[in-house]
Amino acid sequence: MQCGKLTESIYNRSVIKVIQKNSEKDKGYHHGAGLRADCAILAENTTSEKQFTGMVLGQATATGTDMQVAARAYIAAVNQMTVCAVSKAHEMTFCPYATITLLVPEKLREIKIRNIVETAAVKAAEMKVPIVACDVQVLPSITESVAVCVVNSGIESSVDTTRYCLKGQGKVVPGEEIVMTKWAAIEGTALIGEESFAVLCGRYPEDIVKTAVNFYQKLSIVAEAACAVESGASAMQVLREGGIFGGLWQLAQDNGVGLVVDLKNIPIRQETIELCEFFDLNPYVLLSGGSLLITTSESGKLLHTLRERGIHATVIGHTTAGNDRVILRDEETRYLEPARGDEIFQYKKNKHNI
Repeated sequence: MQCGKLTESIYNRSVIKVIQKNSEKDKGYHHGAGLRADCAILAENTTSEKQFTGMVLGQATATGTDMQVAARAYIAAVNQMTVCAVSKAHEMTFCPYATITLLVPEKLREIKIRNIVETAAVKAAEMKVPIVACDVQVLPSITESVAVCVVNSGIESSVDTTRYCLKGQGKVVPGEEIVMTKWAAIEGTALIGEESFAVLCGRYPEDIVKTAVNFYQKLSIVAEAACAVESGASAMQVLREGGIFGGLWQLAQDNGVGLVVDLKNIPIRQETIELCEFFDLNPYVLLSGGSLLITTSESGKLLHTLRERGIHATVIGHTTAGNDRVILRDEETRYLEPARGDEIFQYKKNKHNI
C-alpha cells in the first residue's frame, strides 16, 4: 500500500461502503467525517423530546496483526463508556457514536484493511453504537496495525446522575464482595490464538486453539453492566490492560479501599492456561478485555441475575479498610503493585523465539 491516507477509490470501496453495509441504524451519520472531510456535524434530531446536559466519553487502543484489531478497540471503548454511564447501560438510548483511527503497516494489502474495517462494522451493528468516521493511514514505520476508538454520547437531562459511576464518589465501603465476570485474560487469549494459530495447532488439538480464538465473541460487558445496575452494585471496573491484577489495583485505588482476593477463586479457562504456558506468560497480567469487576453488598442477588442471563461470574474476594491490596495463595500472601505493562507485549517478544 502507498503510505499516507488511502486513495479515494480504496477508501470508498474498503472503508465507507463496508461501514454503511453493516450499519442498519442512523445511516445519516455516515455522511459525516471521511476522506478529506475529517469533521462530522451530527444534525439535531428535532423530532426528539430528549434534552442533553453533557457528554460521556470512552476511549481505547488496540494493536496487533489480527483482523479484530479495530473491533477490539471499538468494543473496549464502548465498554468504558457503558460502565461510566451505568444508568443507561442496558438501553443505549442516549445517542452514542464512535470514531476510529486505524494505522496500518505499508505491507498490508487492501483486502486485509477491508477485513479489519468489516469486523468493526459488524460489531457496531450488533452493539448499536454506529461508527461515524474511520480514518485509515498507511505508515512505513510500523509492523502491526494500531486502532484507536473514541465513543461519545450525550447525557440526557432526565437521567439520574447519582447513578453514574464516577471516580472518587466514595460509594465502595469495606466489607463488600468483589465479583468477577467471565474469565481472566480472554482478550489476550483470543489475540494469541489468532496470531499464532498454526504454531499452537502443532502443539495442541485444533479445537482448543479455535475455542481460544472464539473468545473474541465474549469481549462486550454491556450485559453484565446492566445486571450490576439492576442488582444495586456500588462500583464497576472494566478489565483490560494489566490483566486482572491491574484491574484490582485500579478498583482499589479509584475507590480508596483495600482488598483481599484469593488467587484460587479467580476464574481462568484451560485454553488460557495452555497458551500462557506455551509462551511463558503470566495470565493474571495479560490483556483481560471482556471481564468486569463489580463490588456489591448483595453478591447472591447479583450472581443469580448474571447466571440467569448466561454470564459466568464468581466472588473472588472482598474490600477492606486501609490501603493493602492482598492476594492470597494457599499459605502465601503477596501485595499487589501498580501495573507495569501487560504480558501481551512479552508474548510478542517470545513468539519470535519459538
